[in-house]
Amino acid sequence: MNPQSWETFRAVAEARSISAAARTLNLSPSAVSQQIQQMEESYHCRLLVRHTHGVNLTTEGEVLYRYAKRLLRTLAESHERLAELSDPAASRLRIGASLTIAEYVLPDVLAQLYRPEPRDHVSVMMANSEAVCDFVLNQAVDVGLVEAEVEKGPLVAERFYTDRAAVYVGAGHRWATQQAIDLEEFMQEPLILREPGSGTRRALERALDDHERGIEDLSVRLVLATTEAIKAMVRAGFGATVLSPLAIRPDETSGFHAMAVRGLDLTRHFYAVHLPVTLPAGARRLIHLLTRPTAKVGEQ
Repeated sequence: MNPQSWETFRAVAEARSISAAARTLNLSPSAVSQQIQQMEESYHCRLLVRHTHGVNLTTEGEVLYRYAKRLLRTLAESHERLAELSDPAASRLRIGASLTIAEYVLPDVLAQLYRPEPRDHVSVMMANSEAVCDFVLNQAVDVGLVEAEVEKGPLVAERFYTDRAAVYVGAGHRWATQQAIDLEEFMQEPLILREPGSGTRRALERALDDHERGIEDLSVRLVLATTEAIKAMVRAGFGATVLSPLAIRPDETSGFHAMAVRGLDLTRHFYAVHLPVTLPAGARRLIHLLTRPTAKVGEQ
């Protein structure tokens, strides 16, 4: 049984119509019917029930349809994999990633993606979320991983993680035993923040906007471009900050204390963003891994 028969059966099953499937496949209705008949003879059962408005799948047809989708997907993946091996350019995966994702999420994700064997030559461009979106728009990367909602032109955004940022202070800070503080306390505390355009800062800006406040109303002591630099300053007692829990590694927890700000919602979402075009196989695998229901990105 050749792959065309499986394609034909899937088209009929999804269209619930011989004639509609024939138009989709650019075949005659009789050719489609003949292929379905050959499959029924091969499996010794009826796969379709014909009626005046089209066809329905029998119980056997429903079962075979699930196998047909799986088989055709496997065939497509085999073609992609062999094409990658014969064409080095096809096996290149260019990722743009915000700093938090690049430093604390992407290493584990890439390890999952390429277990047990590496498939692509991977390059990663790190920048804040706004710059990563620009990389995607300018086709400097195939896919971008960002910490903020996308507001740029034609980009397609696929959510893959819900992050709940918090206020962090060093272990010796006077707030180190508190679970929550008031908004006014937070606004008066010396703060160390990321630069404009970062996903963490944008989450803070949106949360403040709900209270008709802005960054300019805070007591900002330092603006730094990397999370690691901010953590070093906070650990040294130089001020408080807003971070994702993902940024605190297990061996660092004793040096930091996290708390909430009453009434300040710092929830934000991570997205995979790309142009509405056919993506390279590696980019599709990455997005599938991130967005599948069983994906584990940190501990939510």
